[in-house]
Amino acid sequence: MHSYLLQHLLCETARKQPRQPAVIHGETVFTYAELEDLSSRLAAALAQLGVKSGDRVGILLPKSPEAVIAIYGILKTGGIYVPLDPLAPARRLAGIVDRCQINALVASTSLVGSVVSESTAAWPDSLILVGGGEIEGKRCLDWGKALATSPEPVPPVKSTDCHPAYILHTSGSTGVPKGVVISHHNALAFVRMATSFFGITKEDRIASHAPFHFDLSVFDLFTAAEAGAAVVLVPDNLGVFPSRLAAFIDLARITVWNSVASVIALLSEHGRLEQFDLEAMRVVIFSGDVLSAKHLRRAMEAMPRAVFYNVYGQTEANSSTFYRVEAPPADDRWRIPIGRPFPNFEVFALDEERVPISQPGNTGELYVGGATVALGYWQDPERTAASFVENPLDLWPGRFYRTGDLVTLDDNGDYLFLGRRDRQIKSRGYRVQIDEIDLALTSHPGVREGVAVDFPDDVLGTRILGFVQCSGPVAEVDLLDFCSECLPPYMIPERIHMVDEFPRTSTGKIDRRQLRTGLTSGTEFRPEAGE
Repeated sequence: MHSYLLQHLLCETARKQPRQPAVIHGETVFTYAELEDLSSRLAAALAQLGVKSGDRVGILLPKSPEAVIAIYGILKTGGIYVPLDPLAPARRLAGIVDRCQINALVASTSLVGSVVSESTAAWPDSLILVGGGEIEGKRCLDWGKALATSPEPVPPVKSTDCHPAYILHTSGSTGVPKGVVISHHNALAFVRMATSFFGITKEDRIASHAPFHFDLSVFDLFTAAEAGAAVVLVPDNLGVFPSRLAAFIDLARITVWNSVASVIALLSEHGRLEQFDLEAMRVVIFSGDVLSAKHLRRAMEAMPRAVFYNVYGQTEANSSTFYRVEAPPADDRWRIPIGRPFPNFEVFALDEERVPISQPGNTGELYVGGATVALGYWQDPERTAASFVENPLDLWPGRFYRTGDLVTLDDNGDYLFLGRRDRQIKSRGYRVQIDEIDLALTSHPGVREGVAVDFPDDVLGTRILGFVQCSGPVAEVDLLDFCSECLPPYMIPERIHMVDEFPRTSTGKIDRRQLRTGLTSGTEFRPEAGE
């Protein structure tokens, strides 16, 4: 009996409802039958280039139907798809290609040419290029010709559900990205749970906002395939224009939204949500950042039919806890819990004595167990052994992911996220959680978004500065006084800088590294406004 793999979600839905829209990108619509056919044709072309089960195949494409076709086409060969960030520096991409020993690449001609020429790494010899053209010394196949390939001769896939399906890269403390290896079994366990939990059906239109190298995209793509829903690709360039993004949500009649919390904050502050009809929205999922209560309240008021979930998770174990927000919070300083485990997840927190925390106020590091826990880090046994551990409670066998995240319990028994262990800094002899300062800055009524940034100091050990984007004139002294009302003196930023707009990573999070670089180089970061 053959194993059930991720690509079979597409195959089954294409068989059951071939004419149902699968991918929507502007005016372009691909049905499930078309997506099934085109991805099979691409799989045949990859097989002719020599791709086989277990091979790593890179994807260097913008958010597009071609990227979705590539993901399924690679999976149908038994290959492992490795999505690459189109905005990443050539050196970083080259390092990923080299470490993953990528065997073939599906890429945009406009993206890959400069990257290959600027890199000294051994890029794969076989490429399928969207946009045509040639790259010297490489075997290049035009995308159109690849899709003209007959879908019949794809060799049988020898993979089982315990084999890798994809590798996603996260930032590493050493500056070298960590390649998280996710098996078909890991992904399917999450997809099936999430489809059921959030009630995804073929009537849904799921916004695909996250780039495909980010783990949120797994929910978008594969819960849609499981349920027969439509994936609506959000154009990359809408991220810096919140009002256009709100208009897109309205026009596309999005019913399910899944993004990092900072995107919800941007929509709340700049999206002019009251001007749009967002009645179709029924589920809003946010994660990744601290979302202030005021931003959440505005979003909930603009989407009255939607159920809002704060979801906590990591690439290494996918989303593992949730908190359903029952009503808009009245207190701007309310900290949104990360809640309780999803079905079929085992989650607990251990204090420094390795004892499970059970009382409000106690702090512990969160551990996550279950079928979604990743296989480990690609070719990095040392870091894998440090983060993926046997059950530390010794009650039953099983692997757990040691998250490095610190939590406590509230009075209702829900987990509250306190911050990262590796973002727990020491300043003036005190231990400080940077995330707590973020929340204080953002809680100010005149602040749209705020973050704290730490950087080394020979005398203090670590200095802390704040960065805020304000909705109007706000004096620095007023912000410092406000922070003094909710933070101890040693956690108050020594200075607070005003910015017109925050620099952001490709996944929409505030780029603290760029802010920190500006501090250490002696320049103040003040980018141009995005809208």
